[in-house]
Amino acid sequence: MRTILLSILAALFLAVPSAAAHTYLDTTNPEDGAVVTEPLQSIELTYAGRIEVGSTFNVISSNGEEIETVSMDLVDGVLTGTFENPLPNDDYTVEWNSISADGHPLSGQFSFTVDAPVAEEPAEEEVTEENEEQAEVDETVENNVAETTAADNEETSNDTLLYIIGALLLLIIIVSIFTIARRKNTK
Repeated sequence: MRTILLSILAALFLAVPSAAAHTYLDTTNPEDGAVVTEPLQSIELTYAGRIEVGSTFNVISSNGEEIETVSMDLVDGVLTGTFENPLPNDDYTVEWNSISADGHPLSGQFSFTVDAPVAEEPAEEEVTEENEEQAEVDETVENNVAETTAADNEETSNDTLLYIIGALLLLIIIVSIFTIARRKNTK
């Protein structure tokens, strides 16, 4: 009888570590059922224990379209998926598949909603006769400025060319004077 009890206790002690080795999903960000009111560009699944490489999740929009992640990182039991752009406002389902440290597959799903403020498009300006006249005046001013700038640039380039030619002539004269003076001294 004593041997049977010891055998049962030993079996229980051996079974407990293997049951404790199963990992489960502890928290998610965003949480199941959450309404996210800020731009969301990543999702985190935090597990109670270690999970293996190959664990993943898919994000599916309300119309059944899968949203592609640009990266899926696993660090210290936290699986993070990042998107290229923030998720648009919609209802999403996350279907996850993970491998616990003891090799057992885990799976499940959770949902959330993105309802972030959308940047408003600037209102189109109403076209009026005054706006058209102002546009014509602005265009005339721009053309006059462009013509004046072109003339100034042409004048500046002409002045620069004259300075360069003058400097070259001055250099030639100085070199000629030194050459002539040297020849006189050597005679």
